[in-house]
Amino acid sequence: MKRYSIFIILIFITFIGLTLRITGLTWGLSTSKYFHAASYYPDESEVLKAYQGINPRKLNFRLNTDTVQIKGTFQPYLMAVWIKLASIFNIVEIYSSFDYYKNNPNELVKLYVTGRSFSVFFGIATIILLFFIGKIFYGNNKIGLLAAFFLAITPLHIIYSHYIVTDILLTFLTTVVLILSYYIYKEASIKIYIITGLLMGLTGATKYSIFPLVIIPILAHILSKNKILDKRLLFYILFIPLGFFIGNPYSILEPQTFLASLKYSKKINITLNPSTNPLDCFGPQNNLIFYLITAPKYSFGIPLSLFFLCGIIFAFIKREKMDILILLWIIIYLLFIGIMSPWKVLRWQMPYIPLLCILSARFIMSVLKNAKKHIRFSMITAVFAVSITTLFYSLAYLKMMTEKDIRDESSEWIEQNIPEGKKIAVTDVYFWNPSIVMTLYWYTETEPFYTGIKKYKIYQTGWGDIEKLNKINSDYVILSDFEYYPILKLKDKYPHPELMPYLEKIMKSDEYKLIKKFEKKPELFGIVSAGGFLPHELRMLNPTILIYKKQTGAGR
Repeated sequence: MKRYSIFIILIFITFIGLTLRITGLTWGLSTSKYFHAASYYPDESEVLKAYQGINPRKLNFRLNTDTVQIKGTFQPYLMAVWIKLASIFNIVEIYSSFDYYKNNPNELVKLYVTGRSFSVFFGIATIILLFFIGKIFYGNNKIGLLAAFFLAITPLHIIYSHYIVTDILLTFLTTVVLILSYYIYKEASIKIYIITGLLMGLTGATKYSIFPLVIIPILAHILSKNKILDKRLLFYILFIPLGFFIGNPYSILEPQTFLASLKYSKKINITLNPSTNPLDCFGPQNNLIFYLITAPKYSFGIPLSLFFLCGIIFAFIKREKMDILILLWIIIYLLFIGIMSPWKVLRWQMPYIPLLCILSARFIMSVLKNAKKHIRFSMITAVFAVSITTLFYSLAYLKMMTEKDIRDESSEWIEQNIPEGKKIAVTDVYFWNPSIVMTLYWYTETEPFYTGIKKYKIYQTGWGDIEKLNKINSDYVILSDFEYYPILKLKDKYPHPELMPYLEKIMKSDEYKLIKKFEKKPELFGIVSAGGFLPHELRMLNPTILIYKKQTGAGR
């Protein structure tokens, strides 16, 4: 294939990836009349809050929230530079006081979009890197192009490129570490070992859970039949802490705070009993089984997952040095997230998605090169079919990101159908509620955006507090599937006896009547792409909201 053709195809793939990642980039922001400071993906606001109090002129770079500290700090620091550069070019306004953004909601939207564009950038950068990995690892431009295309249309990577999260940057950095590991395998100079150590430290400072992969460059060194007692390897190991310190300076400047954040991270990610909050309704399914069998269906779609599986099997059969390195990468990380933590989280698959794309592309190109004509035709047809179905899956979610959010739809219905001044009870005021609930509860009548909407009395009952619900004597109650579905579905496996009476009072007694249900499914052209009850990470786009009305005379 000529260089010109390769370049044009890569540009086209990049364009597809970019289009899919910027479509719906304002999802979940205050683009309606119902103001809410936090987006509907809750971790985003924590990153922006972390910048409050930072004062570079006084060399104060402390991040302000525990949510950021327990994951890693390099991504927030790097994104702060990104946002600052955007402000220099007058793309976004930076103010330390949140009052400015309350008075100028469009500027808050710009701030979020600027932060999200950071994820878009590194998502696209990873797509381009995959092309070079195909060329470098297997000497085949076509493998790189097909792998890049697969990543460009992979649903989970697209969805998370719309958020201010660590996972997209983390995936990019681990992909670079993999490339550097290749050069270590090829008997690289000491400079490559130093750069790899620095980058591995920065990657660990992006997200602490990636540190098991520190062994990958070491394995690359061993696969090249180098001596273990090699000064180059020593330099790699020595420069990891330096890279980590650059990405997380307060790990040394304030060690007690850093150790406390590690301890808290261990508590909530490793030792906490998941039955206290069964988010995903998968019951006591083994986590390793979840990541091997259940999660791919939601993250990649079944057709693309089958290609990924074929790529892994083919790599096991061939067992070339680069196959071994990639397989060890996947196995080590998969064992870590599948065994060490009790949680089932889709985005934790993100770092090995590029590797799955590479292996599947290599398998496909090998078939096309060596098989008979009718088999090659069948494979081309299969690639086309898988690409179309995967795109369909991704576009169904992007469609939801571009439509009016269900939280705004339910808010408009409330204003049209519930008389002003009525009492409305919710378990908690957070991103799963109708947006009008968040506006009325979080802010006061002095706020500029408070005018122009009907006023209701919003009350929090807490989960399972029947006494408080009775005391409020609310006219309406709002529930979301985040609150009721896990508890009802898993009541035998994860019993919550303290919550069941509360739910039964609202949902099954004659005291309240369901008057409206808001629900969306990811669909395109009327065809639902993913049915059933989705993991909570995907339900953020499409929560089910139920509105109950208290019956006349009931409980009074």
